[in-house]
Amino acid sequence: PKKAKKEKNPKKKNRKREKRKIQLDRVYNFPGEMEKAGDHATESDSHVHKSDDREDTQHSDESEQQSHDSVATETATPESESSSPSLIQVMAAVDDFIQSLSDADEKDPLQEIPPAVEPFPETVDSLVSKMESSGIGRDESEDSAFIDAVNRISKSVMRLQELRLDSTPVSSWLNRASSVQHRAVSLLDEEFRHLLDRSREKKSDGNNANHNNQKSPSSHSTHESDRCVIPDNDQSEEEESFPDFPPESISTLKKIAGAMISAGYEAECCMSYEMSRRHAFKEELSEVGFEGINVEDVQKITWESLEGEIASWISIVRRCSAVLFPGELSLCNNIFSDPDHAPIRKRLFTGLVSAVTIRFLDFSGAVVLTKRSSEKLFKFLDMYETLRDLIPAVEQSDSDLIDEIKLAQTRLGEAAVTIIGELENSIKSDNGRTPVPSGAVHPLTRYTMNYLKYACEYKDTLDLVFQHYEKAQSDQTGTKPEPEPKRNQREDDDEYKTSAFARQMIKVMELLDANLEIKSRLYRDPSLRSIFLMNNGRYILQKIKGSTEIRDLMGQSWTRKRSTELRQYHKSYQRETWGKVLQTMNQEGLQVNGKVSKPVLKERFKIFNAMFDEIHKTQSTWIVSDEQMQSELRVSISALVIPAYRSFFGRYKQHLDSGKQTDKYVKYQPEDIESFIDDLFDGNPTSMARKRN
Repeated sequence: PKKAKKEKNPKKKNRKREKRKIQLDRVYNFPGEMEKAGDHATESDSHVHKSDDREDTQHSDESEQQSHDSVATETATPESESSSPSLIQVMAAVDDFIQSLSDADEKDPLQEIPPAVEPFPETVDSLVSKMESSGIGRDESEDSAFIDAVNRISKSVMRLQELRLDSTPVSSWLNRASSVQHRAVSLLDEEFRHLLDRSREKKSDGNNANHNNQKSPSSHSTHESDRCVIPDNDQSEEEESFPDFPPESISTLKKIAGAMISAGYEAECCMSYEMSRRHAFKEELSEVGFEGINVEDVQKITWESLEGEIASWISIVRRCSAVLFPGELSLCNNIFSDPDHAPIRKRLFTGLVSAVTIRFLDFSGAVVLTKRSSEKLFKFLDMYETLRDLIPAVEQSDSDLIDEIKLAQTRLGEAAVTIIGELENSIKSDNGRTPVPSGAVHPLTRYTMNYLKYACEYKDTLDLVFQHYEKAQSDQTGTKPEPEPKRNQREDDDEYKTSAFARQMIKVMELLDANLEIKSRLYRDPSLRSIFLMNNGRYILQKIKGSTEIRDLMGQSWTRKRSTELRQYHKSYQRETWGKVLQTMNQEGLQVNGKVSKPVLKERFKIFNAMFDEIHKTQSTWIVSDEQMQSELRVSISALVIPAYRSFFGRYKQHLDSGKQTDKYVKYQPEDIESFIDDLFDGNPTSMARKRN
């Protein structure tokens, strides 16, 4: 009899399973999507058998089995679909159950699961199977219902685990629910990674399609100017959409993340997010040449090659500052938008940007360690400004990362201060003993002024650099920086008086002035000495007037002072060159006993001719490169010499005998003097001979 009974039991169990399957299939359907029980049973047949097998293993309590049998018996008779509880009704019952767990009294612990909640693990399990076949992200209502169900089973599991109830029916339900929860979260994790990777895959496909029509940025194109500028082309429009996630995907990702974290799977959620975004970010950086930057090669390659690497580095870091980092921060904030997720957002964003930023800083540190030279200043300042602009893009990350960026900035600033200091030393040590031919502008003057002109394009950055440097120096010595003397300050500009870089500029200019004064003494001719100082002074003044940045730094007072010095050099030249010429036309000593002495007059004309010949011969080889100053010199000489010579010539020519004797002593007509003066400062030694021929 027992054997016969055992043979009948499988049939009875199968009938119960079929009846219960019909009941559960009705419950599993979403509102508005009810299907015929027979069709739905066919779709989920294998899954229901799996659920029942798990029940056979886990349900050892006889009363638990009877409860299930009663549910199946009640639903064995045909019922209208409208009489079946909907998913909303089931989850409402679960909500009440969760609330009852929160209000549970230790004196009256829960002994069994409410009948309306008992099949909920199987309900969720069926939803998992359905979502595995259809996928998340295709129907928003289905996604929301599924995630809501996962949230409720997670809350139930976590609350029951906290209560630690000693009840076999409750423990059995908890085991089933935990298993289903794990399966559901595994599906969410898979879909989470899939949605995150989908954008990257789409972008990769787009890049492959356009590979033959588009060129990636190359380092040779970034070195066309000292300052690196991100090209304003079609690529900028593409960058603005990074990362490229549609709003519906963001919404789904947000729901999944919230469900996983609520279920206690925060670590798994964060790991999936971080791995996916790291890969996406790596691909973005690879496209712009980030992988080509090798820190180890910085000390080995030439500066010309390193300039190209620096230009690429600047372009990449600026793109991260303007596009990639803000895009990643926005994505992270949207997905983990819950106020309770703020630590998660910060940790994920910091982890993503830290690895990339540290590589940026490693390159910067390697560049700073290269041998200092004046031509490196501008690239160092470009890198300094690039790191400065990076800070706002990572300010939502850990403060340690920002401190690292500021430290790298400080090192670049110190390198810039050192290079400016080396410029000062090079001016001091330029003690060549060979004068520049023809009194032209000295190469040191050209180099220094052009260097300062370019440096002043970074005046705000350099002012900040020198402020930090002066503060660091004063902190070390315990003294305050000495202010510049009043003669170097603008009375009408308080900002100038506190400008650290302006003080540095004044120092460099004073060193240059002192060096040029020493070099002027290499000329034996005092007149040429004045021309040399005029040429160099004029060049300096024109550079200052031609640059708004330098002019603003140096101030009007300093500019007026330079103009006054130029006029003094001009007067010194006239006195040294033409003073003696004018003395030959002085009337004193020409008359003896009230009559003009012909021998004295002839001697005066001879001396004038000889002196003018020598001046013309010598000073026509001199160079005044500034056309305006050259014209001013000639005009002033003509105004000084021609009227005096015309008067002298007109008054005393009649006292000389006509004929050859007159031509012998009177070599120049007044109009000739003006013509020969126009030959001066041309740097052309053959002008006199050419005129004579």
